[in-house]
This record gives sequence, structure tokens and C-alpha cells, in this order.
Amino acid sequence: MTSVLRFWHQFPWGKALLLWALVIFYFSSLAGSPYPLEVTSSYYLERKGAHVFEYFVLSLLIYGFAQKRFPQEKTSILAVLAIFGATLYGISDELHQYLVPFRGSKLTDVGFDFLGACLAMLILVAWRYYLSQYRYKKSLNK
Repeated sequence: MTSVLRFWHQFPWGKALLLWALVIFYFSSLAGSPYPLEVTSSYYLERKGAHVFEYFVLSLLIYGFAQKRFPQEKTSILAVLAIFGATLYGISDELHQYLVPFRGSKLTDVGFDFLGACLAMLILVAWRYYLSQYRYKKSLNK
């Protein structure tokens, strides 16, 4: 039990990651409507945009947690780990939704989850590259 408490206090990224995973789980647990809905383009964009956003944030949290846990690991390895972890959670989330009344499980939703995770890691890697170039140029001017 003490190792769990030490882990909890040692890794704020882990707390945020767990909390965000629970938020995703909660929203996936909400029952759908038994009545058919007219799917408009704005409704579709809202739903799929939510998938992209949820897994964008999830992959950033996985990356941050992994970076604190494995500080010597390359950014590219951690980014792939974050994408893989977020996508795996997306698959489990769709399986969970399959069991929720009036909800469905869609492979395309996993694709949007993957897209959100990839987008987050692309932005993160580009930002880290920009910072490294900026620091390098700044060190040359000294």
C-alpha cells in the first residue's frame, strides 16, 4: 500500500492521466437515446471533434507521465508510446461503449482517437524541435 501512495505523490502526471481516463470513461458510460437522431453535419463534427480532443489530451498526459518515468528515453519513443497507449485506451473505450445501453461501438471512432493522439504528438515533437533549434542558435550568439 505504501508503494501505491508513494507512486501517487511522486507522479502528478499520473494523477492527471488517471483523472482524464476517468473523465473519458464517465462520458462513455452515459446511456444513449433510444430514439433515432437525425445526424447533422454539426452533430457529427461535435462528436468526432470530442474524440479528437479527448485523445489529444490523453496522449499528452501519457507522454508527460512516460517522460517523468523514463527521463533518458528519446522523444520519438515516448511519442510512439503515447500514441499506442491512447489508441489502446480508445479501443477499450469502444468495447466499453458496446456494453452501454443505446450506445454503439464504431471503428471510425478509434480512428478519430488515433488522429487526436497523432496530432498531439506531431505538435509536441515540432515544438520540441523548434525549442532545440532556438536554444542552439542562442548558444551560438554567446
